[in-house]
Amino acid sequence: MMKRSEFSMPKGCSSTGRSRRWLARFAREEDGTITIFALMIFVLMLAAGGIAIDVMRYETQRTQLQYTLDRAVLAAAALNQMEDPEEVVIDYFATSGLENYRLDVDVEEGLNYRRVSASAEMDMQSFFMNMFGVRALTSPARGAAEERIMDIEISMVLDISGSMGWNNKIANMRDAANEFVDTMLAINDAEDGTDDGEDQNVSISLIPYNGMVNAGSTIASVFTLSNEHTESNCTRFDQADYFSTAIDPDVAIERIAHFDYNNRGRYRTFRSPYCTTTDYGAILPWSEDADELHDRINSLNANGWTAIDLGMRWAVGLIDPAARPALEELIDDGEVHPDFVGRPYDYDEPEVLKVIILMTDGENTNQYDVIQTRKRGGTNVFVDPDNGNISNYDPDSDTYYWQRNGAVRSYPDDGSNDNAVELQWVDLWANYSARMLAGEYWYYGNDWGLYQDIRYDSIELYAGRSEADANLRAICDAANAQGVIVFTIAFEAPPGGQDVMQYCATTPSHYYDANGIEISEAFASIAQSINQLRLIQ
Repeated sequence: MMKRSEFSMPKGCSSTGRSRRWLARFAREEDGTITIFALMIFVLMLAAGGIAIDVMRYETQRTQLQYTLDRAVLAAAALNQMEDPEEVVIDYFATSGLENYRLDVDVEEGLNYRRVSASAEMDMQSFFMNMFGVRALTSPARGAAEERIMDIEISMVLDISGSMGWNNKIANMRDAANEFVDTMLAINDAEDGTDDGEDQNVSISLIPYNGMVNAGSTIASVFTLSNEHTESNCTRFDQADYFSTAIDPDVAIERIAHFDYNNRGRYRTFRSPYCTTTDYGAILPWSEDADELHDRINSLNANGWTAIDLGMRWAVGLIDPAARPALEELIDDGEVHPDFVGRPYDYDEPEVLKVIILMTDGENTNQYDVIQTRKRGGTNVFVDPDNGNISNYDPDSDTYYWQRNGAVRSYPDDGSNDNAVELQWVDLWANYSARMLAGEYWYYGNDWGLYQDIRYDSIELYAGRSEADANLRAICDAANAQGVIVFTIAFEAPPGGQDVMQYCATTPSHYYDANGIEISEAFASIAQSINQLRLIQ
């Protein structure tokens, strides 16, 4: 065997030449290159994966930190939370399972609000990013919650026209309205956590309507109604009144005449008044009493024409600041809760919501009244109170027609010419039908024109659909311009009713098209929307 020391180079081959050839061959060889590249890629993927894991851990921690903070400030900001707000936030974090966090809490409170803001930070040691010099990541979280007690003024305008008697609509509407009342008035108890009747923040005015609105004795006691009669309290408005939101308690509102519309064409005495003489269907203003509102809603039945504009006119008027003296008078009389002093608030008053819910199942139809010239004042008909003799005065000839014998004289048929009494239109409409009035008091001397005029033309259609629709659009425009939130419900309504409801709604999302029991869902959605507007978080 040859020993290492005995090894000798082949002849003609030097060590220097052999090294050069070996280096040249190594430079040309490519075996093993892919292995080195794969190793480099693996290292890069490992680094990227490690960074992703650290980022995922960071995001998980940040999300948990933010979630805990959000829940904590919401709970702490609740006005019915009796604990110290800062301690509430601290307790939420103490029970969250988080550790080594830094927490800062700021609380602002006032008479009707609480705002809690907080920030938190939490460090996380990195597993892989420290290879690149990043030893830790800091998760931040910030949040704030605020709850304010907002005073809410609501007008509910409910259709009780004849068509509401079809398809169980009146019953469905009563159920929906009652549920809405309970939901909204629950706010009054929730604000202080009790049901002691204190701290009332929500007032609800109920305005039922059909072909008219019965203002009722309560409203009549604090608003000025025209004084031609006091038998009933249904009202009407001039076209110009619909362009203003205000109803001034000191300016007379015209009463609808006390007359028997249904017996207009019958030869009978007065049978039933066009406007009820009771408080059935009357406006219930500024109430916080759920039982009182339920009783009024449950008493409603379906009857009559449809005057949506009249219902909306009163609804807007009862949340307009001009009505404040009337409300304060009812507070003094013990009719309205004293917490409502100062209402209706000014439109620019902060922390106040003014809301109207307007519903109909139909469209505007007919509104009737006695014509103005025969609604008040004297009739030119004289009666002798002793013997009942009747005379008709003709101002053109300055003579009296005696009905008992057809004589024409310069004085009434009273025998003495000094005790005849002129009958008033108010008294006649309160006792006779139009036909009987014409036959008993104005059919004389073959004056058929006057007879026909009294019988058929004394009762006027003072507003039909087109006029009422124009009035409704005007008052809705006025309300929306003042920032009043108007929700509308077309309850199985025809196209005409749907059109005006869509027009009056504050936005398209404030309009509801409901059928059957869906009306309860509509009222519930409106209640939820009001609550969302009430809470700012």
